[in-house]
Amino acid sequence: MVIQPLDSADNKMVRRIKRLITSRSARTKSQETVIEGSRLVDEALAAGLRPRVVVYSPKWVEKAEGRAFLTRLQALSVHLFYVTDRLFQELSQVETPQGILAVIPLPAFPNAEWLLDKAPAPLLFPIALGIQDPGNLGTLMRAALAAGAHAFGVTAGTVEVFNPKCVRASAGAVFRLPVVHLDEGWIETLSAAQVVIRTTAVDQGVPYFEADWAQPTALVLGNEGNGLSGDWMSHTEIVTIPMSPASESLNVSMAGSILLFHAAYRRQAAGIGFLPPAMV
Repeated sequence: MVIQPLDSADNKMVRRIKRLITSRSARTKSQETVIEGSRLVDEALAAGLRPRVVVYSPKWVEKAEGRAFLTRLQALSVHLFYVTDRLFQELSQVETPQGILAVIPLPAFPNAEWLLDKAPAPLLFPIALGIQDPGNLGTLMRAALAAGAHAFGVTAGTVEVFNPKCVRASAGAVFRLPVVHLDEGWIETLSAAQVVIRTTAVDQGVPYFEADWAQPTALVLGNEGNGLSGDWMSHTEIVTIPMSPASESLNVSMAGSILLFHAAYRRQAAGIGFLPPAMV
């Protein structure tokens, strides 16, 4: 018997996936999100996150590797859902869809105390404080993983890490780098553990190349438009990226990437090599 792909946007599963893609409250309530493309599905599997459902289209099964991937998912008893290329295009959030997406459960998020116990070397810990753009957050996570960070911190008021756009921008880093949710009191917790808390400012800070990045360090990166408040920054070490007077500022993901890779360089020079992220 030939199985015909579903072509109805009114299907219950299709409506559920659309809600998860567009609604933070739906993702929070169900503790699920949507990821797209074989690489991200593979990353989720490697992280121990078994998809609740995988949606695929005829475009995906045209390829031998696509069929092999589905066989692998069947062996894991993953629910497979077959839709037309037209309907998949309607669900897709990318310009050129591969023809596969998945609904996955959200992982558990550790806290600051867990991180301090697990970090294998002088801590390198970027923290997003009120960052609103999921693309910026995902890009920062990708840079943090590449620069050897042990984990990535998020505070209240920051866009959700498992927003589908953030997951795509992270290129899978969200599955490899532990995401630490920071509640009230995290500053005192890190400070008591002798972690230097650094923040950034356009000017009036220490040039970033003069800071000691071999110390256990938390790098706090603030909201794209408003940055960090003066009261908050008065309790931290401020670093600045000197730049041409022709430029006003840098995008937060660009500034964070510069600082993280400079920290990696200085740590390498101090004999602190690239170690794996802290493991959950």
